[in-house]
Amino acid sequence: MAGSYNRDQIRAALAETDPNFSNYLDLESGQVIRVNDTDGSADGEELRNAIFAGYGDRYRYIPGGNTAPGDSDIQTWLEAEGL
Repeated sequence: MAGSYNRDQIRAALAETDPNFSNYLDLESGQVIRVNDTDGSADGEELRNAIFAGYGDRYRYIPGGNTAPGDSDIQTWLEAEGL
């Protein structure tokens, strides 16, 4: 599945350390969506539901916690996801 993905956004998502947020790559747009997992609003719930409905096909989870991800970390994640 080749695509044009925003590598700077993927790098930021890999570096995410705030446990209140999850990051997902939208395979259609190539952009990363940052989701506030503690947002109880209707909009927050709608976004989470849309991502979970398309998870695997359209959206891919990007695990955070790497405080200094490099190009090789981005490439490793993309390859692990089959992208």
